[in-house]
Amino acid sequence: MSIIRDKQYYLINTRQFKEMKKFYEKLGYSDKQVKKLCAECFGAEIRVSDSERYSENWTFMRRIEYKPRPFERMNKAAAGGRGAVMSGNFELEDGECGIEPLEMCGMPMPMMSAMPMAAAMSMGAAPAGMMGMAGIPASAEPAEFNTAETHVAPENEAHSPLDNPQLIFSANVNTASWSYLRNMISRKDRIDKSFVRIEEIINSYPYKLKKPKDGELFSISAEKAKCPWNDEAELMFVGFKGKKADKKVRHNLSLLVDVSGSMEDEWILVQMSIAAIVSKLKKGDYISIIAYSDNTVTVEKQLDCGDLDKCVKAILSIDGIGGCTNGSEGLNNAYEYLKDNFGEDANNRVFIFTDGDFNFGITNEGGLKDFIYEKRKTGIYLSIVGYGQNNFKDNKMEALAQNGNGNYTFVANPNDILDNLWEKLSSNLVTVAKDVKISVELNPEYVSKYRLIGYDARILTQKEFHDTEKATDGIGSEHNVVALIELKPGEAKQVYSTRYVSTKAYENKDEFAFVEVHYKSPDDENLVMTKAITVDEINSAEPKNIHLAAMLAGFGLLVKDSDYKEDMNIDKLADMLKRFEDDKEIDTEEKYSHFDIIRRYIHK
Repeated sequence: MSIIRDKQYYLINTRQFKEMKKFYEKLGYSDKQVKKLCAECFGAEIRVSDSERYSENWTFMRRIEYKPRPFERMNKAAAGGRGAVMSGNFELEDGECGIEPLEMCGMPMPMMSAMPMAAAMSMGAAPAGMMGMAGIPASAEPAEFNTAETHVAPENEAHSPLDNPQLIFSANVNTASWSYLRNMISRKDRIDKSFVRIEEIINSYPYKLKKPKDGELFSISAEKAKCPWNDEAELMFVGFKGKKADKKVRHNLSLLVDVSGSMEDEWILVQMSIAAIVSKLKKGDYISIIAYSDNTVTVEKQLDCGDLDKCVKAILSIDGIGGCTNGSEGLNNAYEYLKDNFGEDANNRVFIFTDGDFNFGITNEGGLKDFIYEKRKTGIYLSIVGYGQNNFKDNKMEALAQNGNGNYTFVANPNDILDNLWEKLSSNLVTVAKDVKISVELNPEYVSKYRLIGYDARILTQKEFHDTEKATDGIGSEHNVVALIELKPGEAKQVYSTRYVSTKAYENKDEFAFVEVHYKSPDDENLVMTKAITVDEINSAEPKNIHLAAMLAGFGLLVKDSDYKEDMNIDKLADMLKRFEDDKEIDTEEKYSHFDIIRRYIHK
């Protein structure tokens, strides 16, 4: 399917354009390639205006030129006259945009972008220049339309190790919640706590965990310290680190791009995301690009990434189509192309760039999970890159990733792309352990109660723990997975006694905890790793990571407004942050770092 795109273009801020140019330069593209990537996106020309408002959250509206009308003079007055416009080919033009920013129309930009103008006007919205003629005051309050979806799970409760001896959960290496959260705080937007997953905030930090021993897929380390928000409790840090992947792994990727109407505000970010991934690939790595909306269009099939000029041409061949979102047809094609070029020694993976709004084809979360679960048996992995705000379907994207041997991240600006799709691409591309399920048993001789912080939607039963077909997340190259457990010291008591079952404390007093991990190798071999954490080991462990993890967990408890935040508050968070601001080994001033975002949250 194609769409006539004559007289259509993106109009963005001059500062934004310069940031985009620096972004592509940082990726290693040549001057000629950068010029092309900055000139066009999804079939529309990129133009830059000194008068256009800077958009920190990097969403854009397509602007449509049209014949001047009498009320346009009002637009000029409202905009402060004519503005210099620079086109994507780096040459200055004298021109202007005929329509004012649509967020002035009484409706948020993401909603307006997905609606025909006539439909928007029928709901009481109109361009700013038409306000007087339509009889709608320019100061009218914006209508709130938010169709975002997420999966909300109740928070984990505290348990006695005698009543619940095994704490079992699945690994989570996704970064979507952290990226979403830092974007909301940066923009000073209201935080929807249903999107806050504390384990993703904790896991997003690059802790200094010991490397796995030779022959092991990952390592296990533990630390213990006082709990900052509960004087009667301690915290236990259990860290898992994946081994470093083989650098010689060949990549065979299908890039599945959502070009439906709900995504048009995000297309520039999608193009930047694809360019970031491609810039890391080399000769012998292959990509296929599939665009989908009502129909599916193959943009490129099995292109060798050794020729970067051809890759740039392929990226610029993606066209914004609009319409509904037939995700299932696009997924079928993406998997079929990978099967055609499948390599036993390769990383065969589908990347989906979407807001998750599958409103045509398979639409419900359960149907999507079943579809992906069947596809995962082919040995092909899945990664989800999410975009948007008011319309993005977090629940569907997380379900797709978890059931497809993959991971899920969220992109709101170029920093998210550089962080998750460029600097950490190796971790997100190469899986070293699949279906990772973790069990932690705490010795009731030393722990009277425990509560796992985060992982609320990832708690497993014993049956699921031992079920080798249970789909859970994997761990990538050098990935960190951290469990932070709040403990109440002392000897446990059986809170809920039963008539026939009697339990007593474990007699081996040398052990503080026992960790058992069930997982699969990349070759689908079922494996088990165990580690007994002794009392001496955890009491003597140097606290290299736990205080940082505690600060991130405390921050998460606050933004989630957790029922278990106890004495955690802004002042306590500020004190915890100051401890790291004095650490010369940590750059706490870096923009969009954990420290910068927490600082912004404290001073909001």
